[in-house]
Amino acid sequence: MQQVFIAIRPKQWMKNVLVLTAPLAAGTFFQLDIFQKSLGAFFIFCGAAACIYLVNDSFDRKMDAQHPMKSFRPIASGSLPIELALAVSLALGTLSIVFAFSYGLAAGLIIATYLSMNILYSLYVKRIAVLELLFVASGFGLRATFGGAATDTELTAVFLFVISCFSIFLAGCKRLSELISHDIDSRRHVLDRYSNVFLRNAMIVSSCGGIAGYLFWFVQSSNINLFLVLVSFISLQLATFRFFKLALAGNAEDPTAQIVLDPCLRFVTIIFVGSFLGSVYA
Repeated sequence: MQQVFIAIRPKQWMKNVLVLTAPLAAGTFFQLDIFQKSLGAFFIFCGAAACIYLVNDSFDRKMDAQHPMKSFRPIASGSLPIELALAVSLALGTLSIVFAFSYGLAAGLIIATYLSMNILYSLYVKRIAVLELLFVASGFGLRATFGGAATDTELTAVFLFVISCFSIFLAGCKRLSELISHDIDSRRHVLDRYSNVFLRNAMIVSSCGGIAGYLFWFVQSSNINLFLVLVSFISLQLATFRFFKLALAGNAEDPTAQIVLDPCLRFVTIIFVGSFLGSVYA
């Protein structure tokens, strides 16, 4: 069971905090019923994501075995039998869908879409440049959308636009880091169809769109603390610049890990989260 626990990558569950963004942004997160639904939604997505990690590692085990870091993963190293991994994956996927539908039709369909898209990605889409980038980015967006559906929080067009832009930005950071830091033999084949210029331009356009959308989101809002909005806006820009710098150095392959490991990014993230919550709830 220890190898199964390692294989479902609990360190990556920090991504699922995005499930909480919709009720947090709406100012309803700390209402008891919304809080309970949000936590439940968080764990449902953790189960769905764990299912996909096991599926991906099972399909990629031969390529991962040649990777300097991924070769230590339980499935790639052979310490976790692929049959057991797929059985656990099926169980987690089934449970996540069942619990998601208990939150409503929309929530259930989002989880089903997430699982379907990621299985399709593992089987086919990961070989298609640009499309695979959008599939990776969709994982971030579906997390935020699921949080809204599970808590009956209205999702505005601006919110979805901002989430989508930064999702593409983070996916671009990941791919650029992989392109820079890995040699041809150990990196995923689709990277041969990307160029540094294309990925950098994708990151610039998407991050500019996300920052502009974030500013517009608060400009059209009422009863906000302008000082805290300004602090959150500046800290968001600084975090974006830092991610960009890390990607250019080949160190943003795992964006969630960098938030924890990079002192500068960690500090700016804390400032952003604090000022953002203050501007919404103050």
